[in-house]
Amino acid sequence: MNDLKSSLGAMFLCGFVAQPTLPAGFHSLLSQNQLGGIILFARNYDDLEQLKKLTAAVTAVREDSFIAVDQEGGNVVRFTEDFPTYPSSRYFGRRHDPQGLIQSVTQTARQLRPTGVNLNLIPVCDLAPDDPDHVIYSRTYSPDPEEVASIVTEEISCLKREGIMGCAKHFPGLQSACGDPHTVVAVSQRSRDQFRCRDYLPFRAAIASGVEMVMVTHLKADSLDPDNLATFSRKIIDGELRVHLGFAGLIVTDDLQMGAVANIFSPVEAATRAIMAGCDILLYGNLEEGLEELIETICHRAESDERLVNRIAESAARIEAFWLKQKDHR
Repeated sequence: MNDLKSSLGAMFLCGFVAQPTLPAGFHSLLSQNQLGGIILFARNYDDLEQLKKLTAAVTAVREDSFIAVDQEGGNVVRFTEDFPTYPSSRYFGRRHDPQGLIQSVTQTARQLRPTGVNLNLIPVCDLAPDDPDHVIYSRTYSPDPEEVASIVTEEISCLKREGIMGCAKHFPGLQSACGDPHTVVAVSQRSRDQFRCRDYLPFRAAIASGVEMVMVTHLKADSLDPDNLATFSRKIIDGELRVHLGFAGLIVTDDLQMGAVANIFSPVEAATRAIMAGCDILLYGNLEEGLEELIETICHRAESDERLVNRIAESAARIEAFWLKQKDHR
């Protein structure tokens, strides 16, 4: 059971409530190898020194831990004050200024690395929708797949040069989505051919550039899977991302506490479905309370479900191999 708990725990990337220090429960789980890492928000940030102490507290317990943040620029930033501020990707894209965006990514990465944060959840690979009120509009560089693919390639190269891991998001692409997955299930009527010929191009470029992770989002696209959200779809995760695009790295969910998921599934059901679909890392924006119980419950489920055991083992092995590769490059 302990081995299973460690394997499962390594799949969780979790946030915690507003405090500048590592919660005791997270410290305990890290010490037992039952937590893969943390994701930080504005509520966890006071200043650079506090941030360094927080990340050091994580790596002192478990060196191979993801310490993630969404520091995209524009409205999607978690750390301000001591960090440089930059406009959104759409700002640079509308001005045909790729170098402006790359400068932003570079300066942000250079500021992040000495703080101990090792994963910035960029680049955004979605194509820009026409509607400026669309949930993803300001976070996207361009509606042109080739332009987005080009800037994504540069962003990943930049992150690698600066020693920060990246995550291509939000697969299979939100340009055609109706609805905001933060609150409701987003739905797309786009055909499979349209996804493959347009939306996938930036993800293909990210994969070719060696991006460490791809994030799947809570999108319902009947052309890809009429029965499941992308987050819970074996057809999309295995069929499209693994097989069609050839991605061999880590697949992370979007926040499983977003309304699109939380309004339908319990945390246990959401995690189990994501695991069975092929996700390696389960992202929860705030799971300080209940994480140990969640791990325990899924482990009990696995005792009578060999397929679930095998899936957990598969992802745990992929995560372990990932960290071994990271050590080889240090």
